[in-house]
Amino acid sequence: MSETNSVTSGNTVPTTQGTPHKRPRLFYLDLVRALAAIIIVITHFNNPYMIGHSVFAYEPFGIYIGGFGVSLFLIISGAALMYTYGQSEKLDYRRFYYKRFIGIYPMFWIAFILANAFLFLRNGGHIFASAPKWSLIFSVLGVDGLVANTSLPTFYTLGEWFLGFILVFYVVFPLLRYGVKKHPVIIGVIAVILYAVTLYFQPRPFGLSPDLLLTMRLPELLFGMYFIQYIKKVPVAAAIASLLVLVVQEIHPLLRDSLGVTVVGICAFLVIVYAARWLDVQPVRVPVKSVSRYSYPIFLVHHVLIAQVFTIVDSSALSTADGYLLFVVDFMIIMALSIGLFKLEKATIAYVRMMFRKAK
Repeated sequence: MSETNSVTSGNTVPTTQGTPHKRPRLFYLDLVRALAAIIIVITHFNNPYMIGHSVFAYEPFGIYIGGFGVSLFLIISGAALMYTYGQSEKLDYRRFYYKRFIGIYPMFWIAFILANAFLFLRNGGHIFASAPKWSLIFSVLGVDGLVANTSLPTFYTLGEWFLGFILVFYVVFPLLRYGVKKHPVIIGVIAVILYAVTLYFQPRPFGLSPDLLLTMRLPELLFGMYFIQYIKKVPVAAAIASLLVLVVQEIHPLLRDSLGVTVVGICAFLVIVYAARWLDVQPVRVPVKSVSRYSYPIFLVHHVLIAQVFTIVDSSALSTADGYLLFVVDFMIIMALSIGLFKLEKATIAYVRMMFRKAK
């Protein structure tokens, strides 16, 4: 996803004076982001609509496919923000949070309104969600998917819990950035301790799953940040070792649940980044860049679209070939809606700005 519309990417970087300059796109960031987006779409195509006869693996490498996609997204989120903001000595907080706000909320609000308008009509003129009016504030803040995992009812329609989580990451990113740049060992040790404690005790504050807690996801976020700041390239030995871990996990999973997700996500990231050097050719680069660019609107629209498709498609009657074809058709429509949402957001922002522009 791009700097202007997403949770993960950046083509600019502030200088020591805080003025942004263009930085070259990194193909491997686009590749990981595009693959993560496709995996997330597969996840909600699989579950719950294709359970029992799924045409895609439900647990690749011994972990839930949704956890795999989220892990890649978290790693790329840390990596992309560090790529954008890691070189400057000081972070321009006002610019940083403005870019995060403008990159997340306008598109989310537009998608939320349109999705609920559509569902209102499909539901016979009745509000689709069942929640108290005051809980609409969670949707305004973009955290309704995250809060929906507690006992509180919300108007959650799209965006998943990940959107609320990434907003939390944005809040703490300046602190993590400072730690990675100035005290990399200390922040790493603290993160590992918090991760181990969360992994062992499995706390569930407000009913939230441990996998939704920042302390459980710090290793993935920080690994992406460390990679950009210090590693930069994947050594051959690391790529081979990571590939072996994935092979073993696929044949006979040794790691499950949260620990498995963390290890598999990091290993897959290293393998993908290493392989990217051979995949960086025009016929691959163009579609990868397209999916990457529209990954945020894809993330917003895919779940609603898939749910509507399966109101008219009987999944139990699909052959394997039909299942793959249906996914391709779904993804084509998702891409079309995502491009439309992307352009609508740009036009809406320009229109609103024009409303408040002083007349000449």
